[in-house]
Amino acid sequence: MFQSDTSKLLPRIVAILITLSGAAALSWQARQIYLQMRQLPASADVAPPHAPALSPQMLQRLFGSATATSSAADLQGTQLQGCIVAADPRQSQALIRIEGQGAVNVFAGEEFLPGVVLQQVAHDHVLFSRNGSTGRLDFPSAPSSTAALAAGAAE
Repeated sequence: MFQSDTSKLLPRIVAILITLSGAAALSWQARQIYLQMRQLPASADVAPPHAPALSPQMLQRLFGSATATSSAADLQGTQLQGCIVAADPRQSQALIRIEGQGAVNVFAGEEFLPGVVLQQVAHDHVLFSRNGSTGRLDFPSAPSSTAALAAGAAE
């Protein structure tokens, strides 16, 4: 009834043994990785290295001295009257009143006074460059609302 044919049985046994040994090796490696991940890293009792103090002279030697920024006081007789800020910064423009010339519409990157170039336009100020230094021109300061109310109440 049972006829055992060893020629067919032996390859099956070998295949099963190879499969079981591969599964055992894989599970052993997975266990080793799991145990390594559970180990806590060694605590470092070493103090961090002390950073040397940087003197202003050392920093100046590395980065150079800061350039002085210009201000609106350098542009006597100019007054910012309007700003149009576009999505493309090159399309932004400012309306600047120049003493003796009236109001001038200036695009970013254009020169509005000799040697003075409009660099950037924001909603409340503009940045300009003059002789390599950057300056800022703000809207003229409006009188405070409390002072205006007090002046109106006095009348």
